[in-house]
Amino acid sequence: MAHKTRKKLTKSELKKDPVNEALMNGMYFLQQHLRQFLIGGAALIVAVLVIQSLSGNAQRQADESIAQYYLAGQMYSMGMENLRYGDIETSVGQLQGAQQIARNNYRTYPGRESGRRSAILSAKIGILFGMNSEVISELQDFLAADPGTDLKNSANLHLAIALENRGGTNDLINAQDIYRGILENTPEQSQLAWESYSGLSRVLYTLEDYEASRTNLDAALAISRDTTDFISYQIARLDMAVN
Repeated sequence: MAHKTRKKLTKSELKKDPVNEALMNGMYFLQQHLRQFLIGGAALIVAVLVIQSLSGNAQRQADESIAQYYLAGQMYSMGMENLRYGDIETSVGQLQGAQQIARNNYRTYPGRESGRRSAILSAKIGILFGMNSEVISELQDFLAADPGTDLKNSANLHLAIALENRGGTNDLINAQDIYRGILENTPEQSQLAWESYSGLSRVLYTLEDYEASRTNLDAALAISRDTTDFISYQIARLDMAVN
């Protein structure tokens, strides 16, 4: 079998090192494009630093919002405790402070869970102070921002209470509709259901629909046998009205 004769390499070809040649070509390319590499690298570093800064700010804001919500909640609890002990002056100061912190927290961090919960707490305190029209306006704006199902139910409950307290004919009709709306998307044995049945009972009593009022009160008592003086008084009033 005949062998093919390999072509002999010239001296200049023998001196060539392909690996070294590739390395030299790479270095030449790097030198030619060094400025672009430096600019691109600097841009990448800046981008990383910006992302880290934003991440740090986001965590700081989350921590700050949670801390403010916790502080407002603690002040609210202390205010209610002092109210039970008859220290009205201290209680009012603590509740006003809690409301201010909660309101500012929501205005500063409306997109955070703790900020949105602060809006509910502010409304709760506002109702205690009889600020019903202000609470109604704030909660309507809050609900328009779509806070999510759980917070929506809680906000609607406080909105219905504020409407009920303000007491106009349209207010009572709207409160009645809101209470019924909550019952449609709330577990039957929940605290929200109890609050809604109780609210419906109060509204219907005011509208002089005594039988429906008693039916809703019985539905609330089926969830939890409240034995407070107010409930006992309400039962007695309904018994007298029906009979």
